[in-house]
Amino acid sequence: MADYRFSANVISRGKGQSSVASAAYRSSSRLVDERTGQIHDYTHKSGVTHSEVLTPEGTPEWMLDRAQLWNAIEAVERRKDAQLSREVQLSLPYELDPEQRKKLVLDFVQEQFVNQGMVADIAIHAPSKAGDERNHHAHIMLTMRELTAEGFGKKNRDWNKSENLTNWREEWAHHQNNALERHGHDVRVDHRSFEDQGIDREATHHLGPIASDMERNGKKTRIGNENQIISNDNSKRVADHIKMAELTAEIRREKLKFKGWEHYKNTELTNAHELTDLDLSQKQHRQKLGLDAELDERHGTLKKTVREELKTIDRRLQSKGIKKALRAVFGRTSNDKLIKANLEKSLFSIEQREQAERQELTRRQSMELKREGRRQNRNKDRLKKGVEKARERREAKNWKPRNEKRHTKAIERPITKKVTVEPANEKTAQVVRKEQKNPTSVVEVNSKGLSRSWLRESRSNDNSRPWHRKKDLTRGRSPDLPKNNKV
Repeated sequence: MADYRFSANVISRGKGQSSVASAAYRSSSRLVDERTGQIHDYTHKSGVTHSEVLTPEGTPEWMLDRAQLWNAIEAVERRKDAQLSREVQLSLPYELDPEQRKKLVLDFVQEQFVNQGMVADIAIHAPSKAGDERNHHAHIMLTMRELTAEGFGKKNRDWNKSENLTNWREEWAHHQNNALERHGHDVRVDHRSFEDQGIDREATHHLGPIASDMERNGKKTRIGNENQIISNDNSKRVADHIKMAELTAEIRREKLKFKGWEHYKNTELTNAHELTDLDLSQKQHRQKLGLDAELDERHGTLKKTVREELKTIDRRLQSKGIKKALRAVFGRTSNDKLIKANLEKSLFSIEQREQAERQELTRRQSMELKREGRRQNRNKDRLKKGVEKARERREAKNWKPRNEKRHTKAIERPITKKVTVEPANEKTAQVVRKEQKNPTSVVEVNSKGLSRSWLRESRSNDNSRPWHRKKDLTRGRSPDLPKNNKV
């Protein structure tokens, strides 16, 4: 990745600096300071690949001469703490070749500084042999006074605004990225700080030539030590971020697992409720069919018979002519009407009782549905509370993964061992010798003490139980003898 650096500082007489000496050092040339008479000869200094002075249009020709330019600056500044020049240091992309880097610097300086009325003294440096081979950089010394026909006028205070520095930094990043893209390189630079880029990293300090030489010679410097501390802190930050990313991913996996478990539980409960509802619906349907069948068995024949009798009575009551008159004379019409009324009353009573039984069944089924609904709601509330408690427990433990391996504690069994019991008398000694001859009759001792000898036989699977009687083959009637064995 290409390195980005844009730093600006002021060469000031108050710091003991001289613009003539600075120009001679940066351009690796020999200049004489006319104000002090001191000669600054750095022609022996290597590493300067290109040096050039750029001036705005309409400036005198003498300003292109480095010695005359900076001696004029020294002459126009009267104060002992005067600000002589602004220096800009640029890191150049090592991916470009020397000509491409030179064109990049000249275009940027011409656009951002010279076109604004500044005179720029440019010196492009190659990396030192003992340093980083990627350290291509440039030094640009800029005048701070406006140009007039006679030379230099008043200082332009607008060039000192912080907005200009921000704009120069951004434009330098754009020029580098355009050059890298134009020449087919994928790398890019960013002028923003690590914080603005969203990177948790602290920038190191620029060593400078003196500190760099000391570090190369094995001498520790304050800036070098600080950079080492910053580098170690940055490495720790990276490790912390990796650990945090792993922890975040682990927490996310645990949350997804918990969410899946919650969905599984809810689905399981929903399926159980739906199955219960289906069973209950089928049960109630069977109950209705059973009640209808029961009512038909009890009253079906009676109702059919009554309705058929009512049809017969209606046909008799619809008689006409002489038949109707005769029925009226003999009182059969009134008798049929009375019978019809009684039959209709009986049929209505039967239908009312059936309707009451159906309503009672509907009421019981409705109550059963309500009870089932309340039970399902309680189950949902119980599951919801259980999920919330489980979530609270997991959050209290920062969603640490649960150990799925459950170690079962080994069951402690009593240790059985053989012991030798000293006989108390001769009779006991005979019993002990008998026990020693029988390998199944061993006195057992466990961790609780000596076992009870009279229970050994009952605990042995090889011994017969007292309640198991052996079949006596000699008893019973012989199969060869007749049933009646009288002589």
